[in-house]
Amino acid sequence: MLSTVYLLSMSLLAGILTGIIGMASLTLYPVLLSIGITPISANATITVATVGAGVGTVASSLKELKNHWKTALIVACLSTVGSIIGAFILIHSSNSGFKRVVPFFILLAGSMLLWPSKNSSNHKELSLWRNVVGWLSVVLIGLYNGYFGAASGLLMIAVLSKVVGGEYATYNAIRNFESFINNIVSAIMFIIMLKIQWQVMIPLVLGLLVGGYIGPIIVRFIPSKIIKKIVGIIALILASILMYQAYFEGKIGLDDE
Repeated sequence: MLSTVYLLSMSLLAGILTGIIGMASLTLYPVLLSIGITPISANATITVATVGAGVGTVASSLKELKNHWKTALIVACLSTVGSIIGAFILIHSSNSGFKRVVPFFILLAGSMLLWPSKNSSNHKELSLWRNVVGWLSVVLIGLYNGYFGAASGLLMIAVLSKVVGGEYATYNAIRNFESFINNIVSAIMFIIMLKIQWQVMIPLVLGLLVGGYIGPIIVRFIPSKIIKKIVGIIALILASILMYQAYFEGKIGLDDE
C-alpha cells in the first residue's frame, strides 16, 4: 500500500514536470531503482508509462497546438527517427554500462537547467546553418530520448526555442506532442524486446496522466524559472550520488542482467 502511494505521488510530480519541461525519467528513474528494479528495466518501464503522461499533456496543450500542427508533426517525425536508434542502443546495452553513463546525462540536464538563458528576438534572421544544426539536434535529442530520456525535454525546449521561436507555451506544446509520439514508438519496441515491470504500471500511468494534464496549465500562468532552478539543483545532487554509486561503491544493490 505504501509503495503504491509512493509511486502514485512521485508519478504525479513527474507528470506535472513533464508537462512543464519534460522530467519524467529524471524523476522516476531513482524511484524505480529504490524499489529494486534494474536500470534498463526501469527505463523501459518509465517509457511505457509516460505514454499516459503524453495523453494528458497533449490534451492539455491543444490550445497552443491549434496553429502549429505542421511544425509539431515535423519535429515529432525527426525526433522519432532518432528515438528508434536510441531504443536499439538501449536494448543492446548492459546494466553495468548503463549505470555508468546515466550520471553524466543527469549532470548535463542539471547544468542546462541552471545555465542562464539568453532570449533572442531575431528568430527570423537565424542563418541557414543554425537551422540545419537545430533540426539535426532534434534528431540527436530523439536518439538520446530513446536511450534514456532524462531531461531530454529540457534539451528539446532549448533547441525549439531557437528553431521555432515564439512563446514558451507554444514550443512546450510542440515538445509535448513530439514526446508523446516518440514514447509510443519506443514503448512498442521495449514491450516486444525488454522486460517491463507491469506490476507498477497502474500507479505510474495514473499519476503521469493527471500530472501531465496539469503541467501545461501551469505553464500558461506561472513562469518556470523557479522550477528549473529547483530541479536543476536536485539533478546535480542526484548525478553526484549516482556517480559515486557507479564508480566508487562498486555495487548499488542491483544485480546486472
